[in-house]
Order: sequence, then structure tokens, then C-alpha cells
Amino acid sequence: MTSVLIVDDEPAVRDVFARWVTSFGLTPHSAASAEAALAMLRTQRCDLAVVDLNMPGRDGLWLVEQMHRQHPQMAVVIATARADLVDARAHDCADLLVKPFHRARFQIAVDRGRYWHQDAVAERQWTGRLAIEVSDGFDGIMRDVMDRIVRAGLDDVAAVTAMSADRIPRTLAHSERVERYVVAMTRALGTPELEARLIAVAARFHDVGKAAMPLAILTKPSKLTEGEVAILQRHVGIGADLLASLPGTADAAPIVRASHEWFGGGGYPLGLRGQQIPLGSRLIAVADAYDAITQGRVYHRAVESTHAVNELMRCCPSQFDPDLVDVFIQVLSRH
Repeated sequence: MTSVLIVDDEPAVRDVFARWVTSFGLTPHSAASAEAALAMLRTQRCDLAVVDLNMPGRDGLWLVEQMHRQHPQMAVVIATARADLVDARAHDCADLLVKPFHRARFQIAVDRGRYWHQDAVAERQWTGRLAIEVSDGFDGIMRDVMDRIVRAGLDDVAAVTAMSADRIPRTLAHSERVERYVVAMTRALGTPELEARLIAVAARFHDVGKAAMPLAILTKPSKLTEGEVAILQRHVGIGADLLASLPGTADAAPIVRASHEWFGGGGYPLGLRGQQIPLGSRLIAVADAYDAITQGRVYHRAVESTHAVNELMRCCPSQFDPDLVDVFIQVLSRH
């Protein structure tokens, strides 16, 4: 870390902080308002910002949000006389300084900012390496599937299934259970046969994009970082792109692409909601969640069916279509 941006509307405060920053061997930059700070950052890179909350015009919290969005690797320290108005953790800040404070406390905040910045840079580098692995992984599964089609003479569905069995056997087993649930639900709904077959294919391959994901993410026992979550969420689009490239599975691609959307909005990758989400995708979402809860994952233990059903109901209509959850419960009661 080499530079610190001081944002405060009081010239005397900016002057004192600048002298302290210089004494730490760092380069100070100053701005008297949130707008001036953002303007400066368009031409001057800073590793840490010390932001006062109470300023004319846009306040410090608005500025902090803009900094996190536009300069995610820059650490932020909030300085305020009203600590009760802010929770630094909620704004992902390195530290919170309550005015008045001494130089020694300011130095602690700068040191915390230094560590925050180092972690942010390391996280970005790690995420970048993962992104390269994902790109290589997609190329690899495409070659794998095409090789099985050309050399082994498999049809498109069989080729993708065989690739999944070799690369992500546990995910395929999960997806085949989801497929069985979805088939039972389409029968209960009286879904036309051709549509039901298409939905079944989409259910089997709704997580096929995980075959391109780095093992470091798929097998991580602890909580994923924000960057890792963003990488993992790319499996939906990758799976849909794979299916779209094959004539025998292309029609299932839109269903897979929307299979992680939320009925009330807030899902990914397109942010669809309600009836914008295809029927097949809404069916898969219910069955996928139930199987994940009852079978368990690397990061959580399995729970009983009753608790899983309660969780599905709790998440209606925010995440799941309530009508389809009712259908699913009926299917479970018969099997």
C-alpha cells in the first residue's frame, strides 16, 4: 500500500491526517467532498480512503458504496463523531474511527486498511486464476462431449451424460434424482409429453456446467468468498451454452439457463421472476433444493424430509413457485 485518500470537508482535519499519512511513509491525497473524491479517483489510484460521514452534498456512506462498486480493491476507513449511525462491518470497511482520536489510533486504522487491501488484491488474483480454469474447463468438456459423439457414436444426451459420469459423478447422481422428481411432477401436472421430455433432459443437465468448475471451489468445505460464488454461478450459463451447441439438447438450454432464478426475483443469471421463468425451470428449482437439503453437500449436513419441506414452504413465494411446491408435496406423499 502506497497512497491514502483523505475525504473530509474540514481543511484542518485533512491537513492533520495528511501529515500523519506522510509520517507513515505513504503518499496522502485529499478531497473536500464525495464528488471531488470520485473525480480524483478517476485519475489517481489510491489503496486506502479515510472517509468522513458528515459532509455537504453526498454523505460519506454514499461515497463508501460508490468506492466499493467502482474501486473494489481500495480499503475504506470510516471516520465519524457519530459511531451509532454506522456499522463498519455492514459496509465492508477496514475500520471505524470515532472522532476525536489520536495519531496512534489512526495508525492502527491504516494498518488494518493495509491488510484489507492486501487481502482484496490476493482475492482478485485468486478469482482471476479460477476464471482461467473455468474457461479451460469449458473447452475441455466441449472436446470431451464431441469426442464421445464422433468416436464412440453416442447421441447428444448420452454423450453429455457419459461426460458427466466421468467428471462430476456425484453431481450427476444428484441431477438424476432431481430428474426423477421432476418427471413425477410433470405427470401430476399433466404436462404434454414432448414438453415433459424436454424438462426431464433439462433436469438431468441443470448442473452440467459444474464439470467446468475448478475442484478448489467444488470441494471447498468452508464458505465460499464473494469472488468464488461469482465463479461458481457461471456454471449455469456454461451448462446452457454446452447444451445449446448440440442439436439433441439445444431446446433444453433455456430451461437450464433459468433453473437458478427465484420466483420472487433475486436469482441468477438473468434476474427473472414469476411467470418469466419457464415452467421447467421452476420445477427444477423446487426439486433441486429439496434434494440438496436432504442429501447434504460439502458445506452442510443432510436433514430430514419434513424439515426440507418446511424450508421449501418458508421460501415461498420469494424463491419457489408456491403452486409447484404444493405439487411437489403431493408427489412426495404418494412416494
